Amino acid sequence: MSKKCSNFANFSLNNEPNDTIMAQRYQTRFDSYDGLQTVVCAIENFSPDRFLAALQQKNKVSLDYIVTLDSQVLDAVSRLQEQKLDLLSFSQDFNNQFVTRRNHCFSSAHQLLHKIHSGTSQVQRVFTHFTPNSSAAIPRHTPATYVKPSIYERSPLSMESYMPSLWSIESYPEEVQQLFNDLKRFFTLLKDALTLCVEVMRKEEYIRRDPNQCCALYRSFKDDNYHRVKRILKSINIYTDQFSPFLNPAIDLRQSSATEEEFSQKGFHKLDYEDVCTLTVKELVEEAQRGEFSEKELNLFAANRPLIRRLHTIIADFDSLLDEKAASHKKLPAKYIACLLLWAQPKEEKAFVEFFKDNYQGTHEVPDNSTINVQKNKLRNGDDTYARLEGLWNEVKA
Repeated sequence: MSKKCSNFANFSLNNEPNDTIMAQRYQTRFDSYDGLQTVVCAIENFSPDRFLAALQQKNKVSLDYIVTLDSQVLDAVSRLQEQKLDLLSFSQDFNNQFVTRRNHCFSSAHQLLHKIHSGTSQVQRVFTHFTPNSSAAIPRHTPATYVKPSIYERSPLSMESYMPSLWSIESYPEEVQQLFNDLKRFFTLLKDALTLCVEVMRKEEYIRRDPNQCCALYRSFKDDNYHRVKRILKSINIYTDQFSPFLNPAIDLRQSSATEEEFSQKGFHKLDYEDVCTLTVKELVEEAQRGEFSEKELNLFAANRPLIRRLHTIIADFDSLLDEKAASHKKLPAKYIACLLLWAQPKEEKAFVEFFKDNYQGTHEVPDNSTINVQKNKLRNGDDTYARLEGLWNEVKA
């Protein structure tokens, strides 16, 4: 062993940092959006010089200790490779769900990080090992509002100032070089996983800011639940404590929200899965008791119940939209119906025309599907008739 590396000669494993003391002085958790970004930034700053500087700040380090730590890193790499695939699969569907089964227990960051727990545990251990146990890290008397500094911002491995080594890493024993290479491999793998977590959380926040998108996810959840319980809807008693807003936060939030959109925006990824299931059952039973929607309508309009309510109102009073000239004709203007078709966005155009006929209560004949389809194909962006009708229909209450 070269003279300049003699500080590796006589280190006992008993001299490892006291994790309890370090945990008291630094914040090692990072299960938040800002915490994730802090760790990603820390990993990006990792370099040979920082690694050696962190190593030199330890009093004595044995090669046995280096080998043991390297073995832990390699084990974490192996497990993280598998867990990263699990995270990728989980993340692909995460933001397509109104609620997940763990929303009531953990934040989104925690749920994502749980998928790569080997990586998150190991990065905490690595930074604990390589961060000086400074007594200045925590004040003697801390106020109630005191926030512990992040270990990822105080370590020479990442952001803290450091004294560069006089020698390159190639001058150090092979075991030290191997630990650096394995740490670099581990950090690269972890950075990819954490970056994915950050992107998923960014998308989550983007969705949460859009009440219409949140509402679409809630309606999809409700429609899925409808297909599970539709055969027993008539036998469900919703006048029990199970459906009380005092015992169910989802029902309480829905009743205190002015609109379905407001509820969906507030509840997206915040409510308990089972609570939302109970809420949807309550709403479905109430709708069935009123005889409000047919399965055919729900399928045609993707279970968008407020839209179906609006369409019932619009079509029943469709004659009020006609000007004097249009009202004098035997048939309804196909262009008007084409505008409504374009506005409602049904799954099937032919089925929409049948739906229109079933709900129309006026005195005119309804044009056939082919005539309406011709008019729909002629509609262009900025069409004056469509713009006028759209403005009226958007004001109709659900």
